[in-house]
Amino acid sequence: MGCDNSKRDIVEEDEEHCYADEFSEHQIDSIKSTWPILSRDRQKTGVDFFRNIFNAEPVVKAMFKKDRTISDEELLSSPEFLKHVDNFMSALDNVIEKLESDTTETQHYLIVLGAKHATFQGFNEEFFTLYSKCMIDTWESVIGEEFIQEVKEGWEMFLMFITRYMRQGFVMYFQDPKTEDETIV
Repeated sequence: MGCDNSKRDIVEEDEEHCYADEFSEHQIDSIKSTWPILSRDRQKTGVDFFRNIFNAEPVVKAMFKKDRTISDEELLSSPEFLKHVDNFMSALDNVIEKLESDTTETQHYLIVLGAKHATFQGFNEEFFTLYSKCMIDTWESVIGEEFIQEVKEGWEMFLMFITRYMRQGFVMYFQDPKTEDETIV
């Protein structure tokens, strides 16, 4: 499954449209009941997700390749990449675990994570939309027949929540005058 534009686009948030920070009980149930399926083989799910991203946007793959001579499969199995996959899955764990609690702490966590992504040379704000599309495609592939419309809608709401605050952190990073002079490593 690719992350092509023929898939139903995940609604992007703009400044004029604000989504509630609270999830419905049904959305939380959908997310929490399917997360164990997705995290059963965390590494495989994470690698599949990034493989989908790399296929949809090779520029992202190039950001991970410090050594341009390694093959794609070597990249996907490298310790550094697998550490990133683990961090990605752990970040999702963290947010999912706190869905039913006050979202203020989670919002701050996501803003900081978005700002961190701003430090990755070549990372573009539009990648958040790409990641959302690829995540839905990957989740559908992993979850299978249990990925019914209400589950999809719960995950789409979850992704809108995550990307809203990560984008905010990403943009804030570039608006902070002291960050403009820093070298991105």
